[in-house]
Amino acid sequence: MKIETYIFIFLAAAVTTVIGVKSASEPIAFAAVGFIVWAVSPYIYLAVMANLVSTNTAKSGVLSLSLLAGLFGIWFIVDAMFIHPDAQGGLIFIFVPFIQWAVIVLASIPIYFLGKVKKV
Repeated sequence: MKIETYIFIFLAAAVTTVIGVKSASEPIAFAAVGFIVWAVSPYIYLAVMANLVSTNTAKSGVLSLSLLAGLFGIWFIVDAMFIHPDAQGGLIFIFVPFIQWAVIVLASIPIYFLGKVKKV
C-alpha cells in the first residue's frame, strides 16, 4: 500500500509543480519558486508520514489522506488557474497548501495513534 501512496503523492506534487511553473511569468521569479515549494510541501510531509507508518490501518489512513489532500489541492488549483481565471488566482498557491496543512496535521493525530495500536 505504500507504493500506491508514493505514486499518488508523486503525481500530485508533479501536477502541482507543472501548473505552478506554467502559471509563473517568464523568466520564473525566485518568489514563484518559493510559492511552488510551499504548494508542494504538504505532499513532502505526506511522503514522510507514509514512510513512518507501519500498521496496515495507518497505511490506509495515509493513503486516504493523500487522496483527499491531493485531489482537493489539484482541483482548486486547476479551477483557479484554468477554469475560472481571475486576477487573484495566484493566491491559490498560498491558501490551498495552508488548508491542506491544517487538514493533514489534524488528521495526523488519529493516524499516529492508529500506528501505535499493537496486535494481540
